[in-house]
Amino acid sequence: MDRFRLLVLSEFRLFRTAIPIHVVAILQPTVMYVLMAVILVQPTFDMEVDRPTTPEGWALVRAMEEVGSPIGDPYIQPVLVNWDGGPVSRQVVVVEAKRDRPVAVQVYGLIDSNLVKNFRNRLTAAALRLWNSELGDRAVLVEEHPWLPRDVPYKVYFGMALLPLSAFVAAAFTGSILMAQEFELQTILEYRLSPVAVSLILGARLTRLVLSALIAVVILILVIGLVTGFWPRAVGSVLLILLPVAVIAGCMGVLAGLLFRRSIPAFLVGLVSGFAGWVLGSGFGLAAGFGQAYQWVSRLTPFAHATELLFPYYFGASIGRPLFSALFLATLSLALLALTALAYRRRVTAEV
Repeated sequence: MDRFRLLVLSEFRLFRTAIPIHVVAILQPTVMYVLMAVILVQPTFDMEVDRPTTPEGWALVRAMEEVGSPIGDPYIQPVLVNWDGGPVSRQVVVVEAKRDRPVAVQVYGLIDSNLVKNFRNRLTAAALRLWNSELGDRAVLVEEHPWLPRDVPYKVYFGMALLPLSAFVAAAFTGSILMAQEFELQTILEYRLSPVAVSLILGARLTRLVLSALIAVVILILVIGLVTGFWPRAVGSVLLILLPVAVIAGCMGVLAGLLFRRSIPAFLVGLVSGFAGWVLGSGFGLAAGFGQAYQWVSRLTPFAHATELLFPYYFGASIGRPLFSALFLATLSLALLALTALAYRRRVTAEV
């Protein structure tokens, strides 16, 4: 045990050999989340409305205030302005009389097509509420039964889906660089001549990589909570779910270093596999909402399974098949551990 402890301490001292890589690997997903949180669409839109002068105009404002989720924030925050017909920054709604009928005209400024769609959809929802109220007994009755106890902002899902990527990047990036540097700096000779068992050497390295991954995850959890106010129900369970993801990533990083023996190619393996797997593995939304083909591909990545296992801790509802996802992550991590040990013996100890 003392020998293993010393090996682990030696692994952490290697932090000094590639400080920029370690900093990027641990903080990159968190920085990505902070930057994306600024531009992600908010559920509530400020919509400027020319101050009404008719009962119909005020009725539209009241209808706009009613548009929203029954368990969350309103979708529209009407902002009354005195518009003089000049240029607008984003959009303004004006109720005009055309052919003796009130018409809501939406004037747009310099905004992108996605915002135009969102502004238009919100105005349409308000108009439908007015129309439904005029129908009286003939109105369409819509019963809403929320699936979740409360509406959760998309920022929370995006951050939750970044947690597996955070663990993967921290372990894969550093694992690939450290292993490749052993060959580049010729320090691999020390391992080839070492009497220490391969299991202790790999165990120490993977322990260091897993701990680095969990540190990156904790940092991202803190940032998500501070930005959104949403915290996981059990941080320990979240870390336990991401533990096999960190092992998988660490093994892939070490394998890349053993295979290529050069920092740049090994690093690219971790980079491409991490971000490609995240995009294909429910990175921007649950795989079930993107079609059968995407859903099938996502099941081949650890990211989709980890995201589904994390879902109850942020949203309070279970999805997918938790037992299957847990078995998938455990089986894949054990398989990669065995493959990494085999590759290490072939690439290192067998070449003495």
